[in-house]
Amino acid sequence: MTYSARGADRSAIQFASAIRDRTLAALGEPPSTAIIHQIAEEIHAGSPQTSRLKCMRLANGWTVEEAIERFHGMCDRAGIKRRGLSERSWREWEAGARPDREYTDLLCRLFETGPVQLGFARDYTPEEARRAHAAAGAADPVEDAAREASEHAEEVENSELGVGALERLRTQVVWVGRRYVWESPLPLFVEMRVLQEQTRKALDRRIHPGQAQDLYFLTGALCGLMANASMDMGRRLPADTLARAAWTYGRIAGHTSLMGWSRGMQASVALWDRRYEDSFRYAGDALTHLNSGSGGARLYMLRARSAAMLGRTAEAREALLRAEEARSRGGRDELHDEIAGEFAFRPAKQHYYAAVTHLHLGDASQAIHEATESIALYSTDERENRSYGCEAMARAHLAIAYVMEDDQEGAEQAVAPLLELPPDRRIDSLGATLAASRSLVSDRMARQIEGFCSVGLTHTLAASDQRRLSP
Repeated sequence: MTYSARGADRSAIQFASAIRDRTLAALGEPPSTAIIHQIAEEIHAGSPQTSRLKCMRLANGWTVEEAIERFHGMCDRAGIKRRGLSERSWREWEAGARPDREYTDLLCRLFETGPVQLGFARDYTPEEARRAHAAAGAADPVEDAAREASEHAEEVENSELGVGALERLRTQVVWVGRRYVWESPLPLFVEMRVLQEQTRKALDRRIHPGQAQDLYFLTGALCGLMANASMDMGRRLPADTLARAAWTYGRIAGHTSLMGWSRGMQASVALWDRRYEDSFRYAGDALTHLNSGSGGARLYMLRARSAAMLGRTAEAREALLRAEEARSRGGRDELHDEIAGEFAFRPAKQHYYAAVTHLHLGDASQAIHEATESIALYSTDERENRSYGCEAMARAHLAIAYVMEDDQEGAEQAVAPLLELPPDRRIDSLGATLAASRSLVSDRMARQIEGFCSVGLTHTLAASDQRRLSP
């Protein structure tokens, strides 16, 4: 093995170990076969040069020697005559060689899967047939997650939880919310769903009223994060359902910030769904729960955006002013400023929202100013505060504003960094924004945008048959 190959092998092992450790830490119990398969899929998605057989071994946390030992143990338990499996043969299979039919069958038994999942065969099922099969009977994990959250929010009940366990859950919720700013949504959705199941189980234990309040809040916060992830994956109906569940948990917990944030999430979903009156109404209702601080500023900005889309210029400009006032007069709150992460509404994001509002008000010059200010703030901020999704959206709207000012060169400069985003970070709203601008830009730039939009996060999700979202 060459030096570079050894380095690549170490990198793959470290990457796989990080994914496995993170998933098992969130799980809090021995992983099921489905979870192991999910880990293997995530390893392969992030390290496609690693063979699927190796991904499956690393997902189990085995060395090659341990895998061979497990293989022989399986044969002994099943009464199957041992074959002379050597370390050399195993490593050759991981490097791309195909085992014979008998070994293939035994390896499928060992990992409880099929030859396609181990990389020993190809799946020739047409994409259309896969989708039809999924629609006919396969589970929809995003829809299932939304339904489970909604049902549990309506029939929660109190049923001893240690202080340490509650602190651990809170720390995990804070951590996943902060990581959402810089990590891709797909693997985080899986982690959120597992973590939310833990908060629900904790609610079913014998707990004190104060603990129940904290757990309802944490469960609702996870619903909110999952709603956000669903939006980024282009799933607006589950996003709305999860946001409603988050609001319900917030109400039960008596947490007005969560209630306001959740209604704001519904306003955001409605905006992208072109239900501008609903968006305006949701933002207004949210402001009855939260109208100051950074959280209040977000809600006024959402109201400004929906008013601009409705052509209500005066109301949009009034909401822009109210947003500035809300930020200046409010104090810190638990959700937006302590947990922060994806719940934070920092000045950079406010400038991005202002750019969108001015763009729809027809003021391209002011939109350029606001978007430029947003990008400048993001570029100098710390990594944990630099939301790649919002920064990308600010650039996309900056490009459109430049086009409205007949500045094709400025538009191309704004778009250029976006084209480097990996597919798993090309959130649905970014693709929609860029796709809508294709008719306004140069032919060359239109072709670049078309290529960018053809491979995004929603395509990544479809290509993996959504297996990585399964519980």
